[in-house]
Amino acid sequence: MKTILILIITALAAQPSAWAQSDQYKQAMKQAITTMQSRNEQSPIADMQTSANQFERIASAEPKEWLPRYYAGLNYVYLGFMGKDEAAKDKYLDQADVNLKAAETIAPDNDELAVLKAYIAQARMVVDPMNRWQQYGPLFQAGIDKAKSLNPNNPRPYALEGSSLMYTPDQFGGGPTTACPVLKQAVEKFATFKPTSDLSPLWGQKQIEPLMAKCK
Repeated sequence: MKTILILIITALAAQPSAWAQSDQYKQAMKQAITTMQSRNEQSPIADMQTSANQFERIASAEPKEWLPRYYAGLNYVYLGFMGKDEAAKDKYLDQADVNLKAAETIAPDNDELAVLKAYIAQARMVVDPMNRWQQYGPLFQAGIDKAKSLNPNNPRPYALEGSSLMYTPDQFGGGPTTACPVLKQAVEKFATFKPTSDLSPLWGQKQIEPLMAKCK
């Protein structure tokens, strides 16, 4: 009986520290997300790198959480579009892949990570479209299709696919005629989508707003 009481007391004493760790994680994530969303337009590369570093530090402290790795990877994708040359862009995207793979070991078959995988493939392709579309085009579509199958209500695969189609020349199957139906699906899904938590990804809606002007 005495042993049982000691175990109960020990368990109860341990709970506040566990709660504190969870609260600390949420607070750190909210701050990092705010930092990511409020980056300075005058120094976007430096700010995105700072944001990626911030999420990677959280990931190191919370190795069982996939979201810090996801957001770090997302920042590196943005950096991959902005690098000064092909080598710099690929280096950022290598880091995006590192974070994606780490997140996938924590949360396999996750629709948001499937979208991120497609996003990385798209960024790789954009670095050198003529020489890379055959390799990364199918990987992009595979990520989009997987995300849709895992969560048909997620608007982000539709937003990413529609955006890609809008910037694809008509002769290659893109343009407004092909893109607009997909973008409209994204808009409809954004209207009803409910994130699982206040740390969940929310990007995509603002990015497609300018493109919707071409769909009227």
